[in-house]
Amino acid sequence: MQKIRVTLLLAMLVFSALSGCGTKGPLYIPERQYPQPSTTNP
Repeated sequence: MQKIRVTLLLAMLVFSALSGCGTKGPLYIPERQYPQPSTTNP
């Protein structure tokens, strides 16, 4: 019974860690909220 609990716990931890991969949203900085300073080279 103890082995089954440990196996289920490890499986749940692995699946929860993998489910978080790639669900972070858009990977860019919105220009309207955070305007970037423009640099000009002479």
